[in-house]
Amino acid sequence: MAVLIRVYPLTLMLKFLLYDLFIRKNILKTDRNDGIVKMKIGFIGTGKIAYSCIIALVGRGHKITITERNKSISTRLASEFDDVKIASPQGVIDESDVIFLAIMENVTEAILNSITFNKNQTIISFILGVDLKRLQTLCAPAHDIAITIPLPMIEQGNCPLPTYPRNKALSQLFGKENFIMELSSEAELLPFFAATAILSTSLAQLEIAKKWLQKHLDSSEVAESYLVNLMAGTYSGIKKDGVNRIAEELNSLSTKGGLNSQLRNHMKDEGVEDSLYKGLSSLGRRLNLN
Repeated sequence: MAVLIRVYPLTLMLKFLLYDLFIRKNILKTDRNDGIVKMKIGFIGTGKIAYSCIIALVGRGHKITITERNKSISTRLASEFDDVKIASPQGVIDESDVIFLAIMENVTEAILNSITFNKNQTIISFILGVDLKRLQTLCAPAHDIAITIPLPMIEQGNCPLPTYPRNKALSQLFGKENFIMELSSEAELLPFFAATAILSTSLAQLEIAKKWLQKHLDSSEVAESYLVNLMAGTYSGIKKDGVNRIAEELNSLSTKGGLNSQLRNHMKDEGVEDSLYKGLSSLGRRLNLN
């Protein structure tokens, strides 16, 4: 019993020391009732991607402060959710421990040079064209800085998030519902930025298919519902282990004389596949990829 009496105060003291460390750093707050990490989160920029990220975070006990850069989006978020409020860019920084930068490159310097960060803040950037070196200068003295590439699908989850460097706050906020890809170098981010452009091209082809299908069904709603479910079901059935599964699925749809095979051969003959590769290559040149 004497041993237990000595150990208990030591354990309690360590517990309070750790708790005090978190309070002084003012980074992560944990609700003792549910064990979920609560954070004070800020967003500089409130476009579509920021909106989707915020929707994924509301209702979880976080305090979220956003800028009014896109007034219609920021006003809607603040009016619909009690845990979201609007502030100036400096107000966002002053109220937040984790700050997401969701602005365009052409306004980055003007906005970030107008605000003051503190050294204990975590900065997570979505900005194409602003590398870590520039961010370290613009966000000094903050030094916990990462870059990631979210997409609007993050609102529902299952969004791939290429990230460099590894970031604890990002994993805690989005890691449970999304696929965080921890890259080994910053240079690996750029090809992922380029690859996101495949989304609009894929949707444009789906829109063309919808126009063709609705002509034969006389129903736009039925045509779109079918095609969205067709693609969602196909993609959800592909294993996500990265072991040549795309080719595997493609081969399963390539029965000689089949409808899929006929349409794909037509697209190849028309140069669509080569054109797509050339288009991605042009994006690579824009991003200075070798």
